[in-house]
Amino acid sequence: MKRLSPLIVASSALLLSACATHDYVKEAVAPVQTSVDSLGARVQAQDEGLKALDGRVQGSESRLQVLEQEAAARAQAANNLPKPPGLLMSTVLSDDKVKFSSGRAQLTEQAGRELDDLVAKLKADNQPVYIEIQGHTDSTGSDAGNQQLGLQRAEAVRQYLARAGLPLVRMATISYGKTAPLADNSTREGRSANRRVQLIVMR
Repeated sequence: MKRLSPLIVASSALLLSACATHDYVKEAVAPVQTSVDSLGARVQAQDEGLKALDGRVQGSESRLQVLEQEAAARAQAANNLPKPPGLLMSTVLSDDKVKFSSGRAQLTEQAGRELDDLVAKLKADNQPVYIEIQGHTDSTGSDAGNQQLGLQRAEAVRQYLARAGLPLVRMATISYGKTAPLADNSTREGRSANRRVQLIVMR
């Protein structure tokens, strides 16, 4: 039998050893490579998530800027609105001053003097005002009748003030009838107090 050369034997051994080492390295590296690939995929997914989040943040910032601009525009518009009227004074013309008889709307001379004093104050102030003239009654009579009577009393005051020089367009009348009493309608004094006209002067 022919012997193998020692050199051939040594070469074969080296080749077998190299193959074994290569297989071992491949087996050892394969799981690591899989982990690296998985980690890379997760990093890429996180990058995409961050980009999407950044897009939402930018969208929210843009929306916030729009809302701030709208709020500023509303505030500016509110500042440009005319201010609501403020109460300047309130005067009550009741039986003590005006002597409204039950069921009547005529003004007495005493009532005229009270209204003249009011007109003088407003003219001396020389400022535009708005006057609401409220008519009230006691509880005697029907609801509809008292509503009409309250309006007649308020209108009598309005016409007097207009003749004294106050502009009609800056006065308004309203009747509360018997719905807003100041005192108890079961007494004569209470009914007398409830027959009144109240003037609300606003600026």
